[in-house]
Formats: sequence, structure tokens, C-alpha cells
Amino acid sequence: MDAISAYSFASCAWNALQAAPLILGPQAIVSLLTLGEYHPHEASGDIEYYLARSLGFALLALGLVTVVLTGSVPVGSVVDATQDTPSPYAAPVLLLTTLHHFASAFHGWARYTATDQAGYFLGFLGSAGLAAFGTWCLLFGGEKARISRRTGADKRTSGFPFRNAEADRRKAR
Repeated sequence: MDAISAYSFASCAWNALQAAPLILGPQAIVSLLTLGEYHPHEASGDIEYYLARSLGFALLALGLVTVVLTGSVPVGSVVDATQDTPSPYAAPVLLLTTLHHFASAFHGWARYTATDQAGYFLGFLGSAGLAAFGTWCLLFGGEKARISRRTGADKRTSGFPFRNAEADRRKAR
């Protein structure tokens, strides 16, 4: 499994982990993350439950779309899919989900510093970890094209500040 597939499955799992309590028990999440001024018999309770379930379904959809569009799960027939050709949507999806995790991490940290509730800190940790992993995948994840098929050497090597002995051997031939 390559790094992009690992990121997409981890992002999907994190989104599903966040979505499950929002869909199954929004009243528990609303009561855990609100301060003492929450009154469950107000009319806003129904709106909060609706919005919590909608967010849960949106997180599930984001996770599944991430897995499908990065090419981690083949959509067409297995005969048509080759392992060497990456999905053309992998880089844009990685960028968008990484930005989503950065924004979620920032929001979690801001809410944690304002309220000192552990739920926000746990959300921050998960989102920050995935944001860092997504950034790494954007920078270094899809690097198969820079490895020579003939020699197996990395094409990005240079002679500065050390000599590239592999390139010197190839030039001498």
C-alpha cells in the first residue's frame, strides 16, 4: 500500500469515527461539548440534532469520496486499472482533505483553549496528525515517476556537495 492510499484510508477512518456518534447519538455529543448553559427542552435542540446528523453524513461522504477519488479502491474493472498510473484526482483530493484537516485541527485547538474540554483536544490531535500526514503525502507521496525503471536509482540525485557515483558510472559507459 502506498502512502496516498494509507492517507486516504486513515482519513476515511477518522471521518467515520467522528461521524458515527454524530449520526447515532447527536444528543450525547451536543451535551458533552456544550457548557452549563445548555437547556435540552428548548426548540434549538431539534435543530442541533439535525445539524449534527447532517455533519455526520457529510463526514462519511467526504471519507468515502477521498478513498474512491485517490484511486485506493478501483472503480472500473480490474483489467483496466494498472498500478503504475496514479489517479488524476489524487493530488487535488489530497490537497482539499489536508486543508479540511488543518481547518478542523485549528478549530479544535481554538475551542480547546477557550473551554478546556478534552473532546476538542482529541479532535485536534487526530486532525493535526492527518494534516501532517497529508502534507507529507503532497510533498513526497507520489514519487514513483522519479525512480528509474532501468537502474532503480533515484533521478533527483545531484553532484552537490557529494559526487554521484551512479551517474558517473552511467556516463562512463
